Formats: sequence, structure tokens, C-alpha cells
Amino acid sequence: MTAYDDTEENGMNERGALLDFPGADELAAAGHVHPLPERALARVLAEVEAAVATEGADVTAPGANVTAPGANVTTPDVNVTAPGAAGVVVAMTERRPFGGQFWRRRALVGLLATAAVATGVVTYANNGGTSAGQDAGTRSEARANTATVFLDDISTVAASQSVSSGKYWKTRTTVGTAYLSQSMDYYVVNGGKAYRKGLRPDWQVGPKDLDWKGLGQLTTDSGKLLALLQSPPRPKSISPFDQAVTLLTDSPASPQLRAGVFKAMGGLKGVKLLGQVKDSTGRGGTAVEFAEAKSVGQVIVDPKTSAILEYTFTWTAGPSKGKVTHQTFLSTGFTDRIG
Repeated sequence: MTAYDDTEENGMNERGALLDFPGADELAAAGHVHPLPERALARVLAEVEAAVATEGADVTAPGANVTAPGANVTTPDVNVTAPGAAGVVVAMTERRPFGGQFWRRRALVGLLATAAVATGVVTYANNGGTSAGQDAGTRSEARANTATVFLDDISTVAASQSVSSGKYWKTRTTVGTAYLSQSMDYYVVNGGKAYRKGLRPDWQVGPKDLDWKGLGQLTTDSGKLLALLQSPPRPKSISPFDQAVTLLTDSPASPQLRAGVFKAMGGLKGVKLLGQVKDSTGRGGTAVEFAEAKSVGQVIVDPKTSAILEYTFTWTAGPSKGKVTHQTFLSTGFTDRIG
């Protein structure tokens, strides 16, 4: 008889029971990503405590002090420590279907999973997999909440970027390099020579059409930006998600405005987190998707810098069904000269 032949009364073998803890599926599916910011870590630890409590455990967190990714988690017979926050204590119930040795193994696996979550191993993983008892609405809400957390964290990263300025906004993509002047003149470079392509259309932000100067006067408050993005659509208006991404890539938005836009994106209904992916050039990032009745937009964000790496917009219905617009951004930023 192998080590996994023993079963509980409900038919679950030792291996199944060993991995029977909240988050096991997500842990198995997730890869390594960058550690959580402190605010996100606190949220993750709260979710872990709630999940363990649901399983019948007694969870307490007296005086938890979150100072860096990680947690100190203890339970009878097992002590798992990760550098960082201390004070999270998980006292599991006495459930020993396979004896003390198995219980210690199961507790260790569960606590290692907790430590992995706390240190960022499962940060921003795809939360599509849920228990059979959850309906589609619950799954969608869980994904949206996770996307909100991610975009909120990215807004903090965006706000921390240095302020810069210049005569032109330069956008370098896999298909070429473009320059935008403060008077909204649009230039492209071909064969080492710059060509003026006319005036660029103003940026759409809900009911507003903004030029370079107007963009500098736009609110940076995420709540007000969300209200603008969610305004009733106008004729030929683009989706609110598309409006937000355009501001984050094709405009000289300040760090504070970028931060507000990222946070506002997290409030859009229909936004969800896809998890770790690579763009068409092989760069790693985190993908976020926004679906509407006739289209789906997907953006890949560099979580270290808040830079948009790639954006894909797909029509899923209507006369343009199947049409895809794809942009891979190699760099964006200010410059004082063309070429």
C-alpha cells in the first residue's frame, strides 16, 4: 500500500486531504512575481485569516505589524517564519484523520501556502478557479476585486515616478516612433527623417475632448476620473477602458494623473485580472482585461514601473467583429527634439 492509499470517511485520500486548504489551487497555478506592497500584503493576510476561519480554525492577529512582505505564522507542532510582519497566529483545530505525522504535514503545507501568499508568491494570480459552490456572479466579483487591488497598487507605483517635461511626447512602438508637440502636431520618423502627419485628435475623457493644455488641467482625483470615464457614451466615442489606456500611453500625463487613471480603471465594471503574461517581445508583465458588449480590451502593465507594455483591443460583435488593434510600447516619455 502506497503512502496515498489511506482515505478518510468521505473518500478523500491522504494526498487530497493534504492539499485540502483554501488557496491550494491558486498556489499550484501561480508563478513567482514581485513581492506585495505593504498595503496589499495586509489585505492578503486578512483574506488568509478569513479563509482559515471558514475552515473551522481559530484565527487571531493581535497587534500585527506589517513592515515588509512576509509573515510569522505559528500553530501547534509547526512554526513557519518568513522575514517581515509578525503577530499572525493560526491555531488549527485538532483534526487527525491519518495520525499526528500526517496532521503535521498538512499543517506545514497550509502554512507554507500562507507564507507564500504573504511573501508575494501568489500575488495577482488568476483567480478564475473557485470552489464548485460559487456561482458565476461570485467568481466575477472576486476577479474584479483582485483587479481593483492590483490597479490600486499600480497607482501608487505611478505616483512615485519622477516628474519630467519636454517639447514633445515621444512614443516608440514595434512599428515605429511618433512625436507629439504641445500644439498637437503629430510627427512620425521613417528612414531617419521626420514627417508631419497633421494634428492629432484630442484625448477623449468621457464628455471632454482635451488637448495638451487641457490635459494639464484635468482632475487627478480617481473618483472624479471614474465618473468621467463612466459618462454616457457619445457618437464615435471609444470605450472607457480605451480612453484610460490612451491617457496612459499616448499622452504626457503627469505621475499624479497616471495614478488617478489607474485607480479609476479599477472601478470600472467588467475589469478583471488575468495574471502574469509576456508581451510580444517577451517582456513579463501583469495583464488586465475589460469586456464590454461588443469589445474586449487587454493591457499588460509592468508592475515595477507602471509602464504600459502592450495593449490589444478586439471587436467581439457588430460590423467590425474580429478586428484587432494591437500596440506594443517599447518606451514613452518626454524629449526636446525629434529624431
